[in-house]
Amino acid sequence: MYPELFQIGSLTVHSYGLMIGLAVLVTALLIYRKAPDEGIKADYVLEAVIVAAVAGIIGSRILYIILNWEYYSGRPLVAFITQFEGLSFYGGLFGGAIALYLWGRWREIGFLKLADLFAPYLALGYGFGRVGCFLNGCCYGSESTVPWALPINMADDVLRHPVQLYALLGALIIFGALKLLRPVRPFVGFLLVALFAFYGVLRFTTEFFRSGEAVLLGLTTAQVFSLTLVAASLLVMAVFYYTVPDEKKERPKVRQYRTSSKNSKKRD
Repeated sequence: MYPELFQIGSLTVHSYGLMIGLAVLVTALLIYRKAPDEGIKADYVLEAVIVAAVAGIIGSRILYIILNWEYYSGRPLVAFITQFEGLSFYGGLFGGAIALYLWGRWREIGFLKLADLFAPYLALGYGFGRVGCFLNGCCYGSESTVPWALPINMADDVLRHPVQLYALLGALIIFGALKLLRPVRPFVGFLLVALFAFYGVLRFTTEFFRSGEAVLLGLTTAQVFSLTLVAASLLVMAVFYYTVPDEKKERPKVRQYRTSSKNSKKRD
């Protein structure tokens, strides 16, 4: 594991912080390129990414502190001093979503349209974060004898599931699925709901390869929340399909491209 990659003078570059920075940079560039397809001004995108990223980091840290309150309750200064370590993706996801909603209202841009634009790249950014976890040696898996098991220096030298890489693979699959679903999404906001459902399934699955305390029916807290998120996402889809009349459903507008008369052929 490589928690510290290199130093520039007195500045130490940490692997986790670097991957979070790369996640923001890469997703911002990709979202910037895709913004016109959603009818959103590209100039607004960088502003939206900054707002969502800052709120996401704050939200992820707050939720992590809440989940580990027994440790942080007597360490108020340590709680809010972090080098992008000790973060919860769920906190970042909901914190960023709330900030994006408020920012969209200020800019008079529909939240669901923004959410559809951001959704695939949130999954990609999550993948960058899992690489950071792997390099940092945190969020490790349970002991294992599989051929690809690896030692995690942050914990011990016991061979463990590289669950961070499992999550990376899942994130790439979700990213690809959301990109494929984009042209055929049945309503504005569908990609956000699908992201919640897909991530819930991914997190529920990867938790089986981690050592977590069971809280309900042999499931960890993360698994219970993930199942709740999947159920809620499916419920939203069902409610939309069966209760909202077709004439009131907001359909995604597909960007139209004009073809020149030289390339077009007239059919009888």
